Amino acid sequence: MIAVAVAFPFAGALVAALFRRRDARRVIRIILAGMAACMPLVVAGRVDELSLVFAVIVSVLGFLATVYSTDMFSVSWSGGDVFWSRKSVYFVLLGAFWSSMLLVVLAQGFGTLWFGIAATTLATAFLVGFSGEDAALEAAWKYLVLCSVGIGIALTGIVLLASASLHAGATPEFALSWEAMSRLHAGPNGVVHLATALMAIGFGTKAGLFPLHAWLPDAHSKAPAPISGLLSGVLVSCALYDIVRTLQAAWAWHDAATLHVLLTWFGACSVAAAGMLMLVQRDLKRLLAYSTVEHAGIVVFALGVGGRLGTDAALLHLVAHAFAKSGTFFVAGITQRESATSGVHGGALWTTTTGGRLLLLGFAALGGLPPFGLFFSEFLVALAAVEAHAWAALTVAGLGAVVAFGALIRTGLQVNPTANGDGRATAVAVSKGVSMRLSIASAGIALALAAGTAAIPWTALGATLTAISGEIQP
Repeated sequence: MIAVAVAFPFAGALVAALFRRRDARRVIRIILAGMAACMPLVVAGRVDELSLVFAVIVSVLGFLATVYSTDMFSVSWSGGDVFWSRKSVYFVLLGAFWSSMLLVVLAQGFGTLWFGIAATTLATAFLVGFSGEDAALEAAWKYLVLCSVGIGIALTGIVLLASASLHAGATPEFALSWEAMSRLHAGPNGVVHLATALMAIGFGTKAGLFPLHAWLPDAHSKAPAPISGLLSGVLVSCALYDIVRTLQAAWAWHDAATLHVLLTWFGACSVAAAGMLMLVQRDLKRLLAYSTVEHAGIVVFALGVGGRLGTDAALLHLVAHAFAKSGTFFVAGITQRESATSGVHGGALWTTTTGGRLLLLGFAALGGLPPFGLFFSEFLVALAAVEAHAWAALTVAGLGAVVAFGALIRTGLQVNPTANGDGRATAVAVSKGVSMRLSIASAGIALALAAGTAAIPWTALGATLTAISGEIQP
């Protein structure tokens, strides 16, 4: 059943592409995407709770991105003649992207997990370069090269981890299973020490952590808005999920102390660097892309300071950020459609367009303001750092977060809503049909879920995240 759940989004996209009538194809596509979004219900009880939580995030946001994309082709999005700029290919690639992310989070060992994260790189490279423009193709090439280097480093670590697991008595078929590793009762191992560090660095490249983030701003800003939302809100979350599993493996080997130090400073430096880089951004999507570096850094920082509270805060932040960032990128696409000027000054965007009003909510969510979930998760991260006495790293991360918040507010009031990022006006006719309303509804639902995550600590899901934290770090 896990294989069915993983394959369903891609298979559904292929089936929908067979219908020749446009309206029928759209309806079938949305129906099949809705069925794919229910697939986590099929695997409940067959995977652990951490995998199930991430499968739900991937599926819900994959469905919203598919619904949002029904309106994307009412304007010209492709500027080249490359084959992947066709709308039929776009939805097939979107289905492949969705399935590959499910493969990552539903994997039972690091081997399958690595194959899934590599598949996401291949599928999304074409989506990043979807427009066919020179800048988009350059961003896609940079994304492909740098992420390939990252997952290559992670693969080296995985091979070393498998070798250590086999020498500790694991059977070959379970040598990379984190559940099997927890039963080995093995002590600290120098090979594992190196392996988990390489895996954290490799997966950190995919998550866009500083200084390995160079691909992220270009790729996230040049991709179509729904793909940018999935890249920042979901794919980065999958890469951070990989780091969580790496930390779980290190704890199984009782060899996590150095990894905690690496993650703490990896995260703190990412927050600080992202905050400074956000100060100079004037393009909306690049601003949001650097914000992704900041929030990925907060998650890794929380994992680094450790403890049950730190791990719990990291998981809550992952969930809240996934919905907040995806929703805000969806809104960025709407504001890009609604605005016909190269810049927005004096706050006119917030009062004159639907997208502008939603964007204000998105900025509030990403800035960590109540009632959004990121407010509570960031508060818990700070408490965890205080509990761990990580004063120096907390100072670096805290200053970075403050600068990022200021940059978000200041730049947001002067942001360039165009996609080309070159300061030129881009006039686009705005569709007023049903599909445009579906795009607005998709963005609104994502932001509403971002606000709803604030209630997680007081619900059964909060207890679930706390139990997961105990399994990751006993």
